[in-house]
Amino acid sequence: MEQLISRTDGAYQRWLASDVVTEGVVMYGRESLLERNTTYDIGRWLPGYLMIGQEGDRGFFLRYDAAGGPVFWADLGSLGEVDLTVAAPTFEAWLRSGFALPADREPDLPPTADVYVDRIPADEVQLLVRARKLLGADWRFGDLRGLLTTQPFLAARSARLHALRRDLEHAPELWPHLLYTTDHGLEAIWPTGRPRSR
Repeated sequence: MEQLISRTDGAYQRWLASDVVTEGVVMYGRESLLERNTTYDIGRWLPGYLMIGQEGDRGFFLRYDAAGGPVFWADLGSLGEVDLTVAAPTFEAWLRSGFALPADREPDLPPTADVYVDRIPADEVQLLVRARKLLGADWRFGDLRGLLTTQPFLAARSARLHALRRDLEHAPELWPHLLYTTDHGLEAIWPTGRPRSR
């Protein structure tokens, strides 16, 4: 078990202590990890994953070969990699949220809105490249560093938000960076802490 733990998210390794119960989520400490993962036969049903917590019939998982990857959740009655849904983009983000439970409700989004890019660190050009690809933008590669210094900047006019949200499902690293215009300012298309759709 210690060898598997050593291959998980660094924030999780630093946090790992005794069992913690918060907002209905039981987060397993070192003493419970082996027993819970053995009881649910996680190694067989979800090879490459470690169950780190539970809320009723919902288990929470980390890949143990992915440093800083998403926290996933799945119904413990139907375990398989295709059944995993992102609960948080990283363990650290989930920890900061107080282990907020994923909501089941779809967000209310307007059909179209202008989309902006914001809060991408100036040295994360690759993240902007991923946003460029996802949005189908034609920004010149030579201009990307300059765009990062002008954030927030208009990335797409009258974008179809529901389609964009579906595309964002597989790009959790972009969730906090793609925003749409509202009467009250900019809001995230995929608010942090919202799970992927089923």
